[in-house]
Amino acid sequence: MSGDRKLPAAARRVLRPPRTLTALELDPLAAISARGFLVVVAAVSLICAVGLTVVTTSQISSWPLAVLAVVLLAAGYAWFIRSAFRFDLGVTNDRFAVAYALVAIATVLNSLSCLGTNLAIRDDWGLVTIGLVLMAAAPFRTFTELGTYTAISTALAAMLAVLHSFTSLDPGIPGAVIVLVAAAPALAFGLGSVAYARQLLLGIYAERLDQAESRERQFDELRRTFVDDDLVGSIGPLREEIVPFLARVRQSGVLTVDDRVRAGVLAQTLHAAIVEARQADSLGDHVAALIDESGLSPRLHEDDRATLRALLIALGNSACAAPDGITLELVEGEEDRFGVVRCRSDDVRALRAEVLPFIRMARLMFRRASEQVTGDTLLVQFDIDRLS
Repeated sequence: MSGDRKLPAAARRVLRPPRTLTALELDPLAAISARGFLVVVAAVSLICAVGLTVVTTSQISSWPLAVLAVVLLAAGYAWFIRSAFRFDLGVTNDRFAVAYALVAIATVLNSLSCLGTNLAIRDDWGLVTIGLVLMAAAPFRTFTELGTYTAISTALAAMLAVLHSFTSLDPGIPGAVIVLVAAAPALAFGLGSVAYARQLLLGIYAERLDQAESRERQFDELRRTFVDDDLVGSIGPLREEIVPFLARVRQSGVLTVDDRVRAGVLAQTLHAAIVEARQADSLGDHVAALIDESGLSPRLHEDDRATLRALLIALGNSACAAPDGITLELVEGEEDRFGVVRCRSDDVRALRAEVLPFIRMARLMFRRASEQVTGDTLLVQFDIDRLS
């Protein structure tokens, strides 16, 4: 878990992650370091509690309450750590509420154990540990929840300070100073936990957005390369020449003699490439039987036709496919259009494994595509949503 994550490019825009989302829900692997951080905070809190109890023995008026306070503090952190190491639910709101309640009760008992004999409010370890538990909870809970717990902790510390100001503290010290000293640790740690939880959530959320956009860009690039360069043949590379040429002419608003010559050359090349692509793009050339009563084959979108042709070529080149065993059926109904590729094979499962990359490409290109094995036949079904 990296609390000092640098916000990626997505953080430059306004990020609005759901308020009910925690950092670990976005990045479960960060729980490994979050658990270690929790164990360290628990150890620091217990050492602080035991150490201050031993050092300030002269200020303790009730040893049973003092010992019970330490026990409840340990129980609160034990419950917190146990919840953090569970892989089914983790630190839910209810589980953290139980841990916080135990730590808060320990804070009150620690304060009451020195009622009447408290010489310095800063010696009450409970006022520190109730803030530390909020800092440990930053990766596990939302920053809005931690803000509520911070307000409760600050109010509790202020009330305990006011109680001691009437019983044992030096009356010469202003009450405002006493309350400020008592509430400062809980308020500081609480606000720090809120800022930490929010910064951690924003950093992970921005990173997830960048990763999603990067995957989308990679997919678009692979898709363009697959369709334009691998399947469409010479038409794909021609786009890189024609589109910039037309954009430049439109921007300049002037068609020079060289531009006219260049346009003629590109037009002839494009026409030849289209004729060549049409000759090689007949789906019926790659199957034993083409059933297309509605005439969908020539109307298919360029990308869908290229994907379908690649699948048929892969089936035809497979040693597992039966000779003349490939059929393609295109159906257009009143509300939908779909297609079915059938391929017989003596080892249909081996055939499926061999052409699985092309089936996956069909799933990416078509809105819905699936395959199944029935007897000795491999069926690939797909919906047709686009027409050229």
